[in-house]
Amino acid sequence: MKLQRPSRFSDHGRAMTGTEWVMIWERILPALAPIVVSAALIAVAGQWGLFALLIPLAHAGVLAGIITVTLLFVVRGLMRFKRPTFQEIIARLALDNGYEYHQILGMRHLKSHPKLKLAKPKAGLAEGDPMALRFVAALAAVLGFLIIGPVSINQVGAAFNPFLKDRPPAPAAIIMVTQNLMGHAPQKG
Repeated sequence: MKLQRPSRFSDHGRAMTGTEWVMIWERILPALAPIVVSAALIAVAGQWGLFALLIPLAHAGVLAGIITVTLLFVVRGLMRFKRPTFQEIIARLALDNGYEYHQILGMRHLKSHPKLKLAKPKAGLAEGDPMALRFVAALAAVLGFLIIGPVSINQVGAAFNPFLKDRPPAPAAIIMVTQNLMGHAPQKG
């Protein structure tokens, strides 16, 4: 009998299966969702020119706050990570292939059995973004396009770099709205 050397990704000498990799990805993805949501919200704020209204130091402070909160959510999500158990893997295989749990368990001892399919990972963004901020970002981006019109990629990119030398100005529509809100509307004469 030839002994298998355990891989570094094994549990008690058992090599990880494709189903286990899929399940691990599904459990890690929700923890990473805050990164995607935060980046989308920053990009939309850049599209609207909101960061162009701030001095660079205030812009850096807002970004630092967003990054800190995002990292806290990511760390919290990753700390909840648990590797799938053998029973969970067998249950997932049974569900994905239309078998009963005990049938999949019994197939392990057969020399020949039907080929089991590996299911695609299920998106876990809803779990990682319970307030659905990804939809707020998408809606704000569409509204920005409709209200402001297309903006340069430099304007969106400037949202991520507060100390950019040639920061694009805020769109004229945003400047006009902020002036009206602050009571500094240009006098008509």
